Amino acid sequence: MKKLIAILIIIFGLPVFSQVINGEIKKESKRNINQIYDSATNAPIEGVIVKIPSKNFMTKTDKNGSFKLKTQINSPTILSLEKNGYKPYSMTLNKEFRSPINIGIEKTTPQDIIVETDMIHIGDDSYSTRSANAGEFSLRSAGSFYSKDFYVKPMTPNENLYIVIGSIIGIDTIEAQRMGQSGVLTAYSSPPEIYFNGNAISAVKINGDNQKIKVPRELVKCGGQNTITVRTGHNLYKTATVDYDDIEFTNLLFEIK
Repeated sequence: MKKLIAILIIIFGLPVFSQVINGEIKKESKRNINQIYDSATNAPIEGVIVKIPSKNFMTKTDKNGSFKLKTQINSPTILSLEKNGYKPYSMTLNKEFRSPINIGIEKTTPQDIIVETDMIHIGDDSYSTRSANAGEFSLRSAGSFYSKDFYVKPMTPNENLYIVIGSIIGIDTIEAQRMGQSGVLTAYSSPPEIYFNGNAISAVKINGDNQKIKVPRELVKCGGQNTITVRTGHNLYKTATVDYDDIEFTNLLFEIK
């Protein structure tokens, strides 16, 4: 396997106890409601699309930025937020989840590149019920990898490009087993790999939210088209055929900083 050359900064998903995500925490909710608001101004945001793909649940926030969560959360489940003019946001609601949910989301800037907001499933549709988050998979596999082209504007010498993966589930690596994320005990997989313009730059070894990867500057085609590819891992125990790890992820975003 190629030596991975990027730094992977992992920000774990946290239990939601009236918390505001994106670096800001509201210790107490003034009202017992679920609310989405602007992280810079604290103003409520109307019309935010709130989705839980595995439950086929979707709703929108009202003029007060509030919404009702009319579905049961019994296991780690991805909640996704989307609104024009704002960065897409997702988080994993875990078994400690309790309402209300209070989340501050950030406005997009000219430095942001939104690549994907849909839920993506890659693998081979063959997985154990003990696989990490297997009960929450909402789609059939689109194959063993995902790839998409996008434009990167010219950057200054001091700027760098970062990939942000909103949420990712289903990873059955040995690290995920050790953290209690995967219940598969008789086998484990290699981690999903992230490729940038055909070069392996990082591996994602555990499930989680808002995982950030720095792209080596020499690989970026400034002022041109670039390609992001996510290749799922495979069973590291010997099998007659390749057994791909089934994973799902959502909200791929690039930031120039």
